[in-house]
Amino acid sequence: MTDHTTTLASLYERELRPIATELEQHRRSVRQRAMVVGLGLFGGTALLLLLSLIIVPTSFFFFVAFGLIALAVVAWNALMNGAFQNYRRSFKDNVITRLVKLVDDSLQYAPGQGISREEFRTSQLYTHGIDRYKCEDLFYGLVGATDIRFSEIHAEYKQTSTDSKGNTTTTYHTIFKGVFFIGDFHKDFLGQTIVMPSGGSGLLADFGRTLQNFGTTLIGQGDRIVQLEDPEFMELFSVRSTDQVEARYILSTSLMRRLIEFRTRLNTPIAVSFINSNIYIAIPTTKDHFEPPGLWSGNAQLSMQQFEAYLEDIRLAAAIVEDLNLNTRIWSKQ
Repeated sequence: MTDHTTTLASLYERELRPIATELEQHRRSVRQRAMVVGLGLFGGTALLLLLSLIIVPTSFFFFVAFGLIALAVVAWNALMNGAFQNYRRSFKDNVITRLVKLVDDSLQYAPGQGISREEFRTSQLYTHGIDRYKCEDLFYGLVGATDIRFSEIHAEYKQTSTDSKGNTTTTYHTIFKGVFFIGDFHKDFLGQTIVMPSGGSGLLADFGRTLQNFGTTLIGQGDRIVQLEDPEFMELFSVRSTDQVEARYILSTSLMRRLIEFRTRLNTPIAVSFINSNIYIAIPTTKDHFEPPGLWSGNAQLSMQQFEAYLEDIRLAAAIVEDLNLNTRIWSKQ
């Protein structure tokens, strides 16, 4: 990490500091333009409302007023969304893209892409039906000898209810929100092994049990709970597999210890699966990791410390490969 910090400091002085200044000027310009456009739109709307009050019959005034206000809001939102997206793209293209190369030259970044719904379902970690799915900020490439991909994901299901008057309400609930990682485990698995969070106490444990409710309960013929000999691991995780022997082979003493340490370091209830030849890791978070400072923040010029935080989030892939020792080829693919 020292090497990354030293390199970041050099990059900050050479490239990132002037980019941060330019981004802050861009953000302030967008905010100022938003205020001017907003005042113009709503001032014009107020004037039209006054004229309508004189010209339009009282019985129709409410509808005219509603229409004018709605048009002003839609126009302002459209202008603001376009301006903000431009600022957001500039941040991702100029900041995140540069930071990626500090982690590994082979890593690539595609802000508009992400782990697909199909890949998310292939992991068998969350089998609840998905009604709304969003993915973005895809990182992919080689870390050492390991092919990896990860992105932010938000998967939701909907519930529809009807009250006594026949009014229908639709609400969306989160299945998973966070960072989703796929890595080549360099072994063709015969079965499917699922490691879900469980046990413990407190808010994190409650969150883990919520995740488990959405997780796999039946992943194939012969699916059974796997009892392992590490009591600390069994307190943090619940393991199911279609192949008991293979599950114990995969979850060696050293890998269980590494998963415990990784979960402890992140301080969040991770879920893991081993399917086909991949390891899938779901890391729940509430944070939007690769976003610029908010448009309406005060002085939001990016500091060295903020760049370090972005870099640490990007280093998640390298941390997984290092912490779980994925570059060590214990097995060969068949």
